[in-house]
Amino acid sequence: MRPLEAGDPTSVGQGRYRLTGRLGQGGMGVVYFGRSLSGRAVAVKVVRPELTGEPGFRRRFADEVAAARRVGGFHTAPVVDADPDGDPAWLVTAFVSGPTLADVLARVGSLPTDTLRVLGAGLAEALEAVHRAGVIHRDLKPANIIVAEDGPRVIDFGIARALDGTTLTRTGFQVGTPGFLAPEQLTGAPVTPAVDMFAFGLVLAQAAGAAPFGDGPSAARHYRAVHEQPDLTGVPHALRPLIADCLAKSPADRPGPRDALTRLTARPLPDGAWLPADATALLRTVSPATVPATADLADTSVPAAAPPEADGPRTGLDPESAPAPAGHGRQPHAPSSPAGPPEGPAPGRPPGPAAGPAPTPAAHGGPYAPTAPAAPAPGVFGPPPGASSVPPADGSVPPAPVPSAGRGGDRPARRRAPVVAALLVVAAAVAGVVVWQPWASGGHAAAGTRPSTHPGTSAEAPGPAALPTAPLLVRMDTAPGWPDPCHAVIALRDAGDDRPRRIVDGGTCDVLPVWAPDGKRFAFTRVSPDRTQAAWVANADGSGARRVAATAGGRVSWSPDGSRLAVVRRTDGVLQIFTVSVADGSAAQVTTGRQDSEDPAWSPDGSRMALCRQTEPGLWQVFLLDLTAGATAPRQVTHGTQRALTPQWSPDGRRLVYAYGKPGEGTQGDIHVIGADGTGDRPLAATADQEMDPVWSHDGKWVAYVRGPIPTPAVWAVRADGTGARPLTTGTVPEGHPSWR
Repeated sequence: MRPLEAGDPTSVGQGRYRLTGRLGQGGMGVVYFGRSLSGRAVAVKVVRPELTGEPGFRRRFADEVAAARRVGGFHTAPVVDADPDGDPAWLVTAFVSGPTLADVLARVGSLPTDTLRVLGAGLAEALEAVHRAGVIHRDLKPANIIVAEDGPRVIDFGIARALDGTTLTRTGFQVGTPGFLAPEQLTGAPVTPAVDMFAFGLVLAQAAGAAPFGDGPSAARHYRAVHEQPDLTGVPHALRPLIADCLAKSPADRPGPRDALTRLTARPLPDGAWLPADATALLRTVSPATVPATADLADTSVPAAAPPEADGPRTGLDPESAPAPAGHGRQPHAPSSPAGPPEGPAPGRPPGPAAGPAPTPAAHGGPYAPTAPAAPAPGVFGPPPGASSVPPADGSVPPAPVPSAGRGGDRPARRRAPVVAALLVVAAAVAGVVVWQPWASGGHAAAGTRPSTHPGTSAEAPGPAALPTAPLLVRMDTAPGWPDPCHAVIALRDAGDDRPRRIVDGGTCDVLPVWAPDGKRFAFTRVSPDRTQAAWVANADGSGARRVAATAGGRVSWSPDGSRLAVVRRTDGVLQIFTVSVADGSAAQVTTGRQDSEDPAWSPDGSRMALCRQTEPGLWQVFLLDLTAGATAPRQVTHGTQRALTPQWSPDGRRLVYAYGKPGEGTQGDIHVIGADGTGDRPLAATADQEMDPVWSHDGKWVAYVRGPIPTPAVWAVRADGTGARPLTTGTVPEGHPSWR
C-alpha cells in the first residue's frame, strides 16, 4: 500500500470512512484502504472526477450500484455503501478473509477434483445471485475470487457497465481481462449473462491446470477463443462436459448458473476441508484476527503485490500493477553435468554445483531483514500490517535474528516469521472493474520481458526490496556423495517451509530444475544409472513427468513461449546447442564449429541466446548469439582472467548474472553481474566460500545462488545491488540448483 498523495481525499461519506492509503488506481479511479467509524476495514473506490462529468455516467453508475447492492448469497462480497452523486462518486465494499484463487493456483498448482467441484458450485451459486439481481459480472477471473475456509467468494461485480459509452470505451478500452473474455466480448456482440458462464468455464479449467486456448500473447488466445475449440487436456473427465458446454461459442449453448450447480453435485465438506493442505496453509496465513482495528496505515509505504494474470496491463479499479505473462525462460544454474557426459566433463569444469556451510547473514551483505507485509486490497480482508510489522520510519533495519546452531552454526533457526509476513503481500487483490487497453505507449516493459510484479514479490516497494516469497525448485540430495554417486531429487521449497518437499518420483539422479515461462511446468535433467542423460518435463506439482530428448548433460533453457528447450548435445565430438520441441522432441542445431558450447540461456524476448565457450584451455567465457541474424558468430561478452559459466538473463533482458572463478583459485568462485553489452561487470556475491548457479527473481531485484563446497551445497539469496545476503537453505539437507518461480 502506498501513502496518500497530495490531493487525495482523507475520508468519504462525511467522515464515515477514513482513508489511510492507496491500494491501486486505473481507468475508473483510485482504490483506497479505509476504515469505518467502528474500525471495520473497507475498500473504498473513488471514481475519477472526469468520468463523473461524462453524459449518463452517474445514472449508469447509480443503476449498477443499486443492482449490486441487491446481490446476496453466501459466495459474494457485498457492496455496503455508495454515493453515486458524490463529488467525486464512491463505492465501499466489504473484505473477505483469504487469498485470491490466483494466489492459490500460483502456489499450489492444479486443484483436485473434489476441490474443483466445491469451487465450481460456489461460483455457480454466486453467479446465480449476481444474475438474479440483474447484474452481469463481465470480469470473472481467479483474481476476483477469494478462497475462504468455507468456500469461494466472488468480488468485483456490478459497476462495469457504467463505463459503457465513456471516453475510455470510445478510445479502445475493453471491459474485462485478456484470457477470460467470451467470443461476443471480443467481437463486439451484445453482452449477456452468458459471458460470465464462459469465464466460469475458463476459471474451472485453469484451476484444473488446463489452458483451453493456450498460453502466450493475448491476441493469439483471443483468436482461438473465437475460432477454435478448447483444449481441455488436464481437466478431470468428470468435469469436461460441463466446462466444454460453458466454453461454447454461442451464448445460447452455454448452461446457466443453476444448471451448472446441478451438474456439479458437490458433496458437503467441513469448513476448510475442501482445499488441499498447501492451500489451507496459505489461507491461514491471512487471519484478520491479527489486525488491530485501530492500525493507522497512512505511513506504511509497502504496496500490495499483484496476483498472476493474463497478458496485458491491468487498470480500472484493480491495483496498478503489471501482469505476469509468459515472457522469459526460467533457467537453473549449474555446471554442465552432475556426473559428466559419457565422454567425460569439459576441461576445467567441476562435476557438480557449489555450496556449503554458510557464514552469518550479517557478514555477507547486511543483516537478515524480515519482509514487511502489505496491506490488503479491496475484496480481500487480508489484514493490513500492524505498527510492529512496518519498518522504522528512519529506514533502519530490525536486528538480525539469533542464529541457530545448525550446520555451520550460523543459519537462522526459522524463516517462518518473515515468510508469514511476506505471504500477507500475496493475499491482496483489489475489487473493481478491470478495464483493458492494448496501450499505444507507456506501461510496457521491453518486448518479451516480464514486468517486475510477480506472485510472491512486493511491487514498487520503497527502500530495500523484500525477499520474494515465490516457491523455489531445488535439487535436494537424499544421501551424501554428490556428485558421484548422485542421490538427487527435484524438490519444491515453499516460502513457509523449513524443508523442501520432493515432488518428482522415479529417478535416482534428477537435477537442474527450471520453471517454464508460464509457471505450470518445469524441466529437469535426469541422469540414468548408465550415466546417459535426458531432458524431462513435469507439471508444476511434479506429476506427469515425461522424457523429452536426450542430452549431453547440463542445464536446459525454455524458449519464451514455452514450446522448446535449448539443450547441449555432442555432435562429432563437439558439444553444440540444440533446440528441441517439448511436444515431440524434434531438434534443430543452433551452434556450429569446433568449439564446445554449453550453458544455453534464451533471452526474455527470444532474439538472443547466451552460452559459454572455451577461449583457451580451462578458460570459459560468456558469449551472445543473435538468433535473428542467421549463421553469425557468437559475440564474446565476458573477458575475465577466470572462467565464466552459467549465464542467466535478467527479466528486462539488460543484464546477465553468471558464476566467475572455480574451486581452488582466488575466492573459489563468485557471482558476477554484467550488462548485456559487456559493460559494467561487477561482483554481486564474493566471499571465501565458493558461489555459483545464480538465478534471478522475476522482478529482477534478487538473485538466488549456491554457496559452499560441492558435497554440502546450500541455497542463498542476495539483492541485485549486493545487499541483504541470506541463506534460504535452513536445514542440514544439501540443496542446490535453485529456480525461482
